[in-house]
Amino acid sequence: MVKKILKIAIFHCGFVYSGGGERVVLEEAKGLKKRGFEVEVSAPTIDKRFCYPELLEEVKPKMFLPSFFDRLPLRDALRMTTSCFLAPILALGFRDIDIFIGANQPGAWIAFCMAKVLKKPYLVYLNQPTRLVYLREIDKQTGWQTRKDYYFLGAIIKKIKPFIALIDRFSINSADSLLVDGDHIAGWVKKVYGRPVVVAPAGALCQPKDRLLLNPDSSYKGKIKINGLVIKKPYILITNRHEPQKRFEYVIEALKLILKDYPEVRLVISGGFSSYTPTLKKLASRLGLADNIAWTGRLNEKNLQKLYQHCAVYCYPAPEEDFGLGILEAGGWGVPTVAWNYAGPKVTVENGESGFLAKPYEIDDYAAKVLTILKNPKLRSKMGEAAWFRTKNCFSWEKHLDILEEEIRKIIE
Repeated sequence: MVKKILKIAIFHCGFVYSGGGERVVLEEAKGLKKRGFEVEVSAPTIDKRFCYPELLEEVKPKMFLPSFFDRLPLRDALRMTTSCFLAPILALGFRDIDIFIGANQPGAWIAFCMAKVLKKPYLVYLNQPTRLVYLREIDKQTGWQTRKDYYFLGAIIKKIKPFIALIDRFSINSADSLLVDGDHIAGWVKKVYGRPVVVAPAGALCQPKDRLLLNPDSSYKGKIKINGLVIKKPYILITNRHEPQKRFEYVIEALKLILKDYPEVRLVISGGFSSYTPTLKKLASRLGLADNIAWTGRLNEKNLQKLYQHCAVYCYPAPEEDFGLGILEAGGWGVPTVAWNYAGPKVTVENGESGFLAKPYEIDDYAAKVLTILKNPKLRSKMGEAAWFRTKNCFSWEKHLDILEEEIRKIIE
């Protein structure tokens, strides 16, 4: 008897920027295919220019609706809302699917609708409680300055928040299983939705150990070339999206203090520019740091990994992150991280071992932690090796896929 190949459909809110949630879905699709599943990835909106172009080319996710929205303003918001309304009808195109996975909202709602119409099981994966409903303090402070579509959706949701919160809760609590991105977010999700969760932390690629720059001097001497920029070592690195919620200014202000004791270091900031970027550049100029910061712009995967490999210290300044995938990506290259002793990094960074957790949000302490690593190459090497082992043993993509596959088979069988 031929064993049936299980067909899985994964739904995500959209692929319009290179974020952690997008990386998780794309890595899940790749990994599940390698394990013998047939996998389809769909989303209301996709823009191959801005979201992991190489990964999108490999996974080939599809949009639910035709591309005639392309010329309309707020097209991402329109695609999301229209896909949600039409989800029961769109289910007809997914009749051969065995199980649905809803990654965050509206992925969870679309999975719920299709699963109920087709009488199929579904599970939900959350990086956080639905963010436009359950705002973090940082969201209240900054709003959605760089995302007009999110600002628009947020304004609509605010007017009908009780109704949106109801269908959000219903679509998540009706799932056969609820997976969450790490121990920190697990507590918040359980508090919001009042149901058991399965902790399935995101992962990172752990590089072969012989490719790590663990020699005490290897991250301090020489230079690399990225996007036409010649970057001298040593440098500290930020790879988050350019959004106010990420608070790059914390590291820029810390750099002013770091340079007093370690004038040869530079700060490298990767990623596509946004309306937030000029604010950061103005701050750097005002502090006299314009020549000490390199802005790489958007990078392909090869150059991004090269930046991780050669950096001395990875900086993660976001104050209320659910997890901190960049920390693991740096750890996969044997690079220690300095982050805040709050939220997701408390899970991904082992304080004093694989990096440091600074007192929230004390710039002096953050700068001191970065300096401690920079001024001690042997400590940097020791912490980098610990970060590599932590990524390999606790946060690999294989471990993530093991948990996900177990839940899929448990539900199907």
